[in-house]
Amino acid sequence: MRIFILMDKRTLYYLLVVMMTLNSCGSSQNTITKKGNVAEELDEKNRTNFTLLERISKMPGIVSRNGVPVLSKTSNSFSNQGRQEPLYILDGYEIGTSFASVNEAVDSFNVKKIRILTSAEAGMYGSRASNGVIIITTYK
Repeated sequence: MRIFILMDKRTLYYLLVVMMTLNSCGSSQNTITKKGNVAEELDEKNRTNFTLLERISKMPGIVSRNGVPVLSKTSNSFSNQGRQEPLYILDGYEIGTSFASVNEAVDSFNVKKIRILTSAEAGMYGSRASNGVIIITTYK
């Protein structure tokens, strides 16, 4: 089998370093981990480009209404009346249902992970989570 690779000097050097790492470690798992860390580092550098609203709005099942993230898949019979905002949990503490208070308390640069809970998953928070739950984890 022949493989032809067209690349510049920098890419060739990277390929050689990876091959040397493979030979010295004896497994490709370490190389994949190192490559994954590079991707994570790039994600960390780029995370400052988005506001908290933009980051939450990019999550599946979230729509932005009047500058507030709302879960689009909730089947709450009261959703047309009153507030439609989900419950916000910040680092394990309940913040409430106001996106404004969460947006003031959290710098989008420090957000590590955002998780969305709907229906049965949100049940442990009771009726407060009838419009879903957005769990925000920050770097501590």
